[in-house]
Amino acid sequence: MAEGKLPSERTGQVQSLMRAISLLRILSEAPNGATLKQLAAEASLAPSTAHRLLTTLQGERFVRFNSATNIWQVGVGAFGVGSAFIRARDLTASCRPHMERISAQTGETISLYVAAEDHAVCMAQVAGHATRDAIAEIGDRLPLHTSAAGKAILSRLPDEMVAQLLGDWKLRRSQANTQIDESHLHTSLTRAREFGYAGDLEENTNGVICVGAALLDETGYPTAALSISGAADRIATSRLAELGGLVRQAANAVTGEIGGTVQAAE
Repeated sequence: MAEGKLPSERTGQVQSLMRAISLLRILSEAPNGATLKQLAAEASLAPSTAHRLLTTLQGERFVRFNSATNIWQVGVGAFGVGSAFIRARDLTASCRPHMERISAQTGETISLYVAAEDHAVCMAQVAGHATRDAIAEIGDRLPLHTSAAGKAILSRLPDEMVAQLLGDWKLRRSQANTQIDESHLHTSLTRAREFGYAGDLEENTNGVICVGAALLDETGYPTAALSISGAADRIATSRLAELGGLVRQAANAVTGEIGGTVQAAE
């Protein structure tokens, strides 16, 4: 028996945990959120019990409450935990052939990133023969709002979640070109959603341009991103569409291979 815990206490804690997980699952399937009454009914809980569990989850930012609409929604804490799941999946093996092919074709560096809170972490990389630039290395963390990979991931999140994330983060300027105005960033994300890839025009590193596209899971949720990086004096603006198309095609191919939901550009 666990020290200091009676069987009834342990049973009650497990029951509370399972009920909280049930509420999270219900909210995850409700894109517009749900009221306390709806959640309690679907989880077969008393409203008072559901409210107690929700406020506990809210304290850890796993859910959030909109007092204007009385709607509960999934919170940013769940995003952070969910994005960590990707580390348990061998994405590198699926991505490697596509990364090597694009690097050989373009001469540029191809990287795989996963989201970790407000950063994109470089998990794998294939260096291009033309690259002599200050490219991020494996293990480096890039702010989501300054990197092509990060913006590609953000562009595939629901608008309300992006608004919540940007509201929680303090957007910092890495370079002169870094976008820290939320309206401009939202415009960039809208374009990324339309074209299927995002751009970083020297926003993270001076002299380096990147394009990135998100990898999606079976629900269409962005779990990671591929990006192409190279020198600004070599990657002309007119070449962005070509590189963007290549990285989008690779991301879609990997998404299909891992059982994800491929989404065409809007």
